[in-house]
Amino acid sequence: MRKISFKWLLGLALLINSISFAQTTPVSYEQKMKEWNETKFGMFIHWGLYAIPAKGEWYMRNSKTSVAEYAKLATQFNPIKFNADEWAAIAKNAGMKYLVITTKHHDGFAMFDSKATDYTIAKATPFKRNVVKELSIACKKAGIKFGVYYSTIADWHHAGGQAGCPHWDSAQNGKLEDYMKTIAVPQVKELATEYGPIYEFWFDNDGSKGITTALAQPIHDILKQYQPNTIEDSRLAGGDFQSQEQNLTTFAPKGYWEACVTTTGGWGYTNRPAKPTSEILKMIIDISSKGGNILLNVGPDATGIIPADNVERLNDVGAWLSRNGESIYGSERGAFDYLPFGENTRKGNTLYLHVYDWPKNGILNLPLTNKLSKAYLLADKKQKIGYKTIGDNLTLQLPAIAPDSIASVIALEVEGELKRVTSLATNKPVSTSCLEEKNRSAKNAVDDDPSSDWRSKDSSGWLEVNLQSEQNIAAVRVGAFMNMPEKFSLQYKQGENWVTIFEDKNMPRNEYVKTFAPIKAQYVRFVISKTKGNGGISLRSFELFPPIE
Repeated sequence: MRKISFKWLLGLALLINSISFAQTTPVSYEQKMKEWNETKFGMFIHWGLYAIPAKGEWYMRNSKTSVAEYAKLATQFNPIKFNADEWAAIAKNAGMKYLVITTKHHDGFAMFDSKATDYTIAKATPFKRNVVKELSIACKKAGIKFGVYYSTIADWHHAGGQAGCPHWDSAQNGKLEDYMKTIAVPQVKELATEYGPIYEFWFDNDGSKGITTALAQPIHDILKQYQPNTIEDSRLAGGDFQSQEQNLTTFAPKGYWEACVTTTGGWGYTNRPAKPTSEILKMIIDISSKGGNILLNVGPDATGIIPADNVERLNDVGAWLSRNGESIYGSERGAFDYLPFGENTRKGNTLYLHVYDWPKNGILNLPLTNKLSKAYLLADKKQKIGYKTIGDNLTLQLPAIAPDSIASVIALEVEGELKRVTSLATNKPVSTSCLEEKNRSAKNAVDDDPSSDWRSKDSSGWLEVNLQSEQNIAAVRVGAFMNMPEKFSLQYKQGENWVTIFEDKNMPRNEYVKTFAPIKAQYVRFVISKTKGNGGISLRSFELFPPIE
């Protein structure tokens, strides 16, 4: 009897894959985006030659290693412990619905077989296998949707590729147009035609300038022809969704969006320990509460193993989702932009409260006027929750012990329309003592667009909000993303005097939240005494919220 080789089996699997690919039926934009948004949770994988030095995926550029010297890593790359089925199983056990792998990062090394270059895992390494192909097959078997990352104009190896900085090796010199024609476009076509349906194409660059609609159009045309149902990020002069990388916004971006975050704080393998389960899970819940998708990254080591502590955290997340996934998959942005005890999502007329801080007295209050038909713990639907409505507040009587040590989920089935509760400062009149940069006015800090921001070259000053009537205020949330305030305070106007509510220092990046004893005020000032470094003021958002007692 003839011995069946691995190569023969792989070829058969690819043939089956290509047949299903040929039968792809185009769907409408809204349908594909709705279904993508409902999947909610995927795995990002950064893996390549940079796993050998274990100093991150930017090792070649950060160390200014020459093209020839870096390429020597390919002769050492032999990840014999790589098992595509194991990777797919890890993603599935974590509750992930799709997977995106780096087919070529900025270092220019392809993790698939390519006719456009010999600088590939299949040709330049002793491993001689196509990991992208194997993983695409494994994902299909596991019921995981398969996606690919591809660095387009950023390529530190091939002549003409950009580097987001001056070239440090003459071998990199060349015309970007030639590089796109000979490397990027042909490789994207290979990915689009040889790996079955591609769920998501995640295009990237390293800050390089120069991508134009004309340069990107051949790639968009390829995807339109061969992958009509694929979903593109927005980094290639177009795209279907916004991408938020690591730095999360304090409130929901407009339209469809995906946050790519990490289990360790880095992308490629560095032997950095995984974050605590609580931090990872709260990221997932936070992104879901704002209506986004989550792409959670792991960085396998040079042998092909996803680090054990990463797998442990993913298993923890999967276990939580097995009990509470109803509040994540298919969910929408929550009704409350801010809750002091946690987050919230919704699905139709069901509101899900993700409670981090379980009340010691068992009482949880919510400014909700809708009539309830049912309230229960999601992890144990038989565990009903008592409730009553007094005025504009709903009071929930919870069990003495939280069902989950990190995030317990309460489901509220409500009647009528759920109205969104937003910041009291949203789109209210503002003024400032600072000289504003062009198109970066103070009103950007109180609009409902996280992509806008307030900037001033001044390193101190104040932002004043007129709430137009006296309001009860008990919390402030500030979104800072650069030049974070080092010393700051919150004040309100009482008669003709300004009264300090609190003073603080060293604002963290992304989100700062402070609760305080409720005050009544129409005019509120955020005073920045000093910013970190020599930079001016820059804030994405300034929000005020009423008390939730």
